[in-house]
Amino acid sequence: MCRRFDPASVHLVIVMGLLNNQLFQKWFGGGALERFGANRLAGLQMVMLGRHKPPEVLQLLRQVRRERVSLLTGFESHVIYSLAQAQAHLPGDMAEVGVFQGASAKLLCSAKGDKPLHLFDTFEGLPKATAEDGTVHAEHQYACSLESVQEYLKQYDNVSFIKGLFPESAVGLEERKYCLVHLDVDLYQSTLGCLNYFYPRMIPGGVILSHDYSLLAGVKAAFDEFLKDKPERVFELPTTQCMLIKLDEGMLAQ
Repeated sequence: MCRRFDPASVHLVIVMGLLNNQLFQKWFGGGALERFGANRLAGLQMVMLGRHKPPEVLQLLRQVRRERVSLLTGFESHVIYSLAQAQAHLPGDMAEVGVFQGASAKLLCSAKGDKPLHLFDTFEGLPKATAEDGTVHAEHQYACSLESVQEYLKQYDNVSFIKGLFPESAVGLEERKYCLVHLDVDLYQSTLGCLNYFYPRMIPGGVILSHDYSLLAGVKAAFDEFLKDKPERVFELPTTQCMLIKLDEGMLAQ
């Protein structure tokens, strides 16, 4: 049987191939071409989501993309919103490390109800990369001011903004427990630091969701290193994301 040529599918394959190429990531990351690729991919995925997801959710996802620069695809944005909705009824706070312009933070704000949300970022861009990251990112890439993000999210209650290098910036929050943490930090050392900090503070059934797991070598290396002596395993999504679900210690003892 002859298969019909689908230009949209070919376009999707090309865009994904470029986004997954380290040379492309290095030279065009953070610039107009990266945003163009992410937006084209997101546009195609929004059309697909529109066929079977509630219109009010699609309206929110599209609104966020119009308001702020976002390097999330349509599917990735939906995962964040849907997961925040699912976890909102559980005890514990929510957190995000790597806020950029606040696009994913708004999705969390829209789904969290009155649950506390802690937003951690240098608000001065990425710290220096290490050997595990290759040469993909530049220091201070993806910078956005704290004041800009605060203004964007000012309508939401129970949101705290913590500026500085994580986890050193989390002083005073050591006793908090978390039901959902979203990581979008791009780098090996930053990802490993987040996992070391949040893992013991996750409630049973709590989820750590990370962007770029299958896209950036440093992010994957950090998860691989951290989980060597842990009972949990990475749940890799069809997007670039992965999830780590905290297991109940009592269940492990059985």
